[in-house]
Amino acid sequence: MFVNQIIQTGIATIIVLEYCAFLQNDIQPWKRVESAVDYYLKSPTAVAVEEGAKEICRQGYDREEMGKKILEIILENRLSKDLTEK
Repeated sequence: MFVNQIIQTGIATIIVLEYCAFLQNDIQPWKRVESAVDYYLKSPTAVAVEEGAKEICRQGYDREEMGKKILEIILENRLSKDLTEK
């Protein structure tokens, strides 16, 4: 369970920070992060990341496969695509 939480937190952190790069630069950095975290938590992405992390732990991937799967989850669940598709 602990490994699952680490994977989930790592994936979520990368997704949120990447989303921050697409938010307005005229607000303070901590406000951008706060806004991105709020958006993430309210989005279906949070559930998808949780399920993805659980699946990674269940599968027992080796190190290389795990890295590829984590990257796949990140790319499939980018929040910035919501901004770039508008």
